[in-house]
Amino acid sequence: MKIVCLGDSLTFGFKMTRENTWPRIVEKELNIKVLNKGICGDTTAGMLSRFRADVIDEQPTHLILMGGTNDLVFQLERSIIYSNIATMIYQAYHYNIILIVGISIPIVPHIAKEYFNLADDFQRVNRELLLFREWILGFSSLINFETIDFFYEFYDPALMMGKESLYIDGVHPTVDGNKKMAQLVLRSIEKYKMI
Repeated sequence: MKIVCLGDSLTFGFKMTRENTWPRIVEKELNIKVLNKGICGDTTAGMLSRFRADVIDEQPTHLILMGGTNDLVFQLERSIIYSNIATMIYQAYHYNIILIVGISIPIVPHIAKEYFNLADDFQRVNRELLLFREWILGFSSLINFETIDFFYEFYDPALMMGKESLYIDGVHPTVDGNKKMAQLVLRSIEKYKMI
């Protein structure tokens, strides 16, 4: 088994040591090769443009794909984001790569505003992330791929934002947040261990 994790800073592990990122935790736990292909600030268009080099050429058995938050922060059209994700999903199918799509975590707006000036309205981003989550879940039921709902696990529905204790800056997960993400990944790929 060889896993490529394609994504943005949530995959890369912003402000984390390599040992504390969720891809590295998964690698150590399963004693397999896990390639962290997360790039801070990347969009789904960036991921799509490097899909051949970072995924296909690596010949993984599995792909964990997660992105879209930066696209929504930059207010890109939802149809473009969805198209980019769908194209990568179909590419994975074409190359017989077992696909898992991660649903990005929500934001803690009042904390994110202290650290980032990329968006004026992080509540809007959270609303868009909810719609994006619904689209991914609907698309997965349509063409049958595995998802990991990181959003749900990090979301506080009463406050309609991320659970503060799991974030270092309102956007990126803490060490404990990365451990939580790793556990969700491990649970999801458990069924593929013998492939």
